[in-house]
Amino acid sequence: MTVSQDPKIRRQPIGAGEDLQFPEDALPPKTKGRYGTQNIVVLVVQVAAWAALLTLIERASPWPLKLALVLLFCAVMQGVFSLMHEYFHDNAHPNPRINYAIGVVGSVLFGTAATFHRVNHWGHHVRNRTPAEQGEFIHDDESAIGKIAIYYFAVLGGLWLSSGLFPLISFFVPYRAITFLSSFKRFNTYSAAFAQFKVADWTRMRLEALLLIVFWSAILYFGVFQWQTIVLAYGSFALSWSSLQWVYHLRTPLHVVEGAYNLRLPTFVRWLFLNFNYNLTHHRRPYLPWQELPIATNLTETQPLWYRWALMLKWPIPFPDDLSSLEKRYF
Repeated sequence: MTVSQDPKIRRQPIGAGEDLQFPEDALPPKTKGRYGTQNIVVLVVQVAAWAALLTLIERASPWPLKLALVLLFCAVMQGVFSLMHEYFHDNAHPNPRINYAIGVVGSVLFGTAATFHRVNHWGHHVRNRTPAEQGEFIHDDESAIGKIAIYYFAVLGGLWLSSGLFPLISFFVPYRAITFLSSFKRFNTYSAAFAQFKVADWTRMRLEALLLIVFWSAILYFGVFQWQTIVLAYGSFALSWSSLQWVYHLRTPLHVVEGAYNLRLPTFVRWLFLNFNYNLTHHRRPYLPWQELPIATNLTETQPLWYRWALMLKWPIPFPDDLSSLEKRYF
């Protein structure tokens, strides 16, 4: 691959700034959400598992058992996010209202507003591996200390925490503030996302935040679960989910679509994740439902997820002169 010698150009991935066109064999709208009934069943099972696992975590006395239950809770909640992700792509159900309802129910369990994540996610498909999504690199115009601090805050739970807090404080943030909030978009994809919010999105996010407040206030007020249980389970989930968001993309080629990996997981964990580990396949064919990702994936083009997670722990480094280290390797 020939790489420009202009530093500013080298940092831009192939496809950046273009109106991305997805493959021509994309499904027509009427076939979206064709696994709608199955997804409703999955959501019901996830809600039941959420309640059961929090109950078991609360009652478990041996710490090894409690830890095992917390890890299972984290895996199940990753699946909850995966079903939210189907809503982002209008794939959860063919009925738009039910599709949205699935996203809202999942987001309440997750601890966020569905619309906040939907806007951010579609921006991710456009900004992937642009300077805004090169978290592992420190650019000339960035503070090294600041970049490292933000990086570890994000991957060690900050992404989940921010996704829950902002919808809650949005009642005190007027829509016109998006101009300021998006002013850091050059090196921050979450800042860039604010420029994509419409007035209707802002209003819907606030309504979803109200539902979030009502639900969790009721959980705490009626003592359904002790606050210590919630802190333990969701603190662990915040760490696992936040760190897993970047493992698919860090240290990948600077390409809007190809800058991702498909990662291997034990079959049972992959089922709980709803095949979210096949991230490259999703970027190549974002219209595919989670049920069809395995058959569309070349399983020889993968790495183990644990390896990518370990790489994620490495601190950001200055943007390299030689980009060959970003070329993909499969093993």
